[in-house]
Amino acid sequence: MDYRGRVISATLIWVKDKLLSNIQIKIGTDGHIEAIGECLAEQSQVIHFRNTVLLPGFINAHSHAFHRFLRGRSEIGNTGADTFWKWRDNMYKLVEDATYEQLKTFCKTTFDEMLMAGITTVGEFHYIHHGNGRFDLDEAVIDAAAASGIRLVLIETLYCRSGFAATDVLSEQRRFQANVNEFLAKIDVLEAHSKSNENVTIAVAAHSLRAVDRSSLQKLWNMTNQKKLAFHIHLEEQPKEVEDCIEVEGTRPSQFLRANLPINERLTAVHCTYTKREELDELAKAGVNIWFLGDGIPDLSEVDTICLGTDCNNRLCFLEEMRWLAFCQNMKENRRNIASLNAEKLLKISTENGARALGLGARVGNFEVGAHFDFVGFDLESPRLRFVDENDEMLDAIIFGCGNSEISIVGVAGQTKFSNQRKN
Repeated sequence: MDYRGRVISATLIWVKDKLLSNIQIKIGTDGHIEAIGECLAEQSQVIHFRNTVLLPGFINAHSHAFHRFLRGRSEIGNTGADTFWKWRDNMYKLVEDATYEQLKTFCKTTFDEMLMAGITTVGEFHYIHHGNGRFDLDEAVIDAAAASGIRLVLIETLYCRSGFAATDVLSEQRRFQANVNEFLAKIDVLEAHSKSNENVTIAVAAHSLRAVDRSSLQKLWNMTNQKKLAFHIHLEEQPKEVEDCIEVEGTRPSQFLRANLPINERLTAVHCTYTKREELDELAKAGVNIWFLGDGIPDLSEVDTICLGTDCNNRLCFLEEMRWLAFCQNMKENRRNIASLNAEKLLKISTENGARALGLGARVGNFEVGAHFDFVGFDLESPRLRFVDENDEMLDAIIFGCGNSEISIVGVAGQTKFSNQRKN
C-alpha cells in the first residue's frame, strides 16, 4: 500500500523515545514525514494500523549480501572450517565467475529477506567490482536494491593487495582489486548517478589495513572528508590481522589507523573483535562508530557508539542481532547490564546509530518531521505479545521476546515493501 500523501495512525508509535497512542503521522507525497501530532486529520481520513506497534525501520550498517548464498555451507563445528581463513576460501569460490545477473540475483534475494526482517536501509560493503568489465558489478547491487525497494547505502570498497607485506592481490581476488586513483574516479561516477535517486547513497570503505596500503588509505580518507561521506573499514577482526600488522608495521591495526588518519565521526570501525579496551576508548573519544560482530566478543562499554549489521547474512533477524549484542556482553562479564544494553538503547543502536554510521544523519532512523517514513510494524495479536502492558513493557517484549514472525508490515518512504498483516 502507498501511504504517501496520507495521514496514518497505529495502536502505538515510537515517538521521542517512547511508545505513544493517539498519535498521527502525515506523510508527504515524496515519502517524507510532514507532521506528527494528535489531531492532524479527522478519523475518517486517517489510515489506522490496527493492533500494530510502529517502530522506525531497522538500519543494517554492514552487509555482504552475496554471502547469504553460502547458507548451508557454514561448516560451523566441523574441523574443515575451524578458522575464518578456511571459510574465506569458500567465499572466494562462490564469486569466482560472478556475472552481473548472478550478483543482482544474490543481492535482490538477500535484500528481499532483509525487508521481511524489518530492515529498511542496508549498508552494502561491496568489493566484488569486476565481471566482464571494470566496476560493472557495482551496478548489479544498485539495480538489485531498486528492484527490492530497500534503501541502499553502497559502501564502495577499495581492495589493493592481499596482505600487509604484499604489493598485489591473489588470483582469486582479481575481481576486488583496484588502484586508488581509478577507485576515486569511480566514486565520482557513482555519486553523480545516485543524485537522481533518494533511495541510494554512496559511502566509502577501505576493506582493511591488510588490503589497503598507507598511501592509498590516506588518499581515500582525504577524499571522504572533502565529500563528507561515511568511511568504513574492517578492523582487528581476526588475531592473524593483528599479528601480521605488528610484524610488518610494528604496531596494532587500531594504533596504525589512529597514527595515520585524523579520525572522526565519519569513521565506522567494523568488528573490533580483538581491539583492546584502551584503543576502543580512543576511538570513542574521536566519535568513531563501532560495528560489532565476529568470531569473538569485544570489550564494549557505555561510551561506545555501537551500530549493528548482518554481515554474512546466514540468518536475517535484526531482533536476534540486538539480543546477541546484549547477551554476549552480559555472558562475558556475568552481569545483566553491560553497556546499558536495554531495549531502548538496542533500538537506538539499530536505527539512529545505524543512520549515523552510514552518513544518513536524521534522514532515517526516527519518526521526525523531514525524515523519510521508513517503518516496521509488529502484530499485537501475536501470542508472544499477549498480556504485555502496552506502554511500559511493549518495547522490551518486542526486542527480547519477538522474531520475524511478529513483523506484520514494512515500508520505505511511505510505501509498503512487505506485508504479512492479518487485518488492516
